[in-house]
Amino acid sequence: MAAGPYLYSAALALGGYAAARADEDVTQTGGAHTAILLGFTLLPALLMAAALAVQSRYSLDARFTAPR
Repeated sequence: MAAGPYLYSAALALGGYAAARADEDVTQTGGAHTAILLGFTLLPALLMAAALAVQSRYSLDARFTAPR
């Protein structure tokens, strides 16, 4: 399951991001700019660290690692 887009949209919502419609100008708040920045930097890093933590506990069975 791909949770990244949902977490990113949640970060934008928490930051107060305002979506623009056609022919409409929207000025984003400082919180929205921070949410965009963190959503593109910190959030992927945290998700990658969590994936690495889970994968580091996984080990292959001996039948897959034995030379043929």
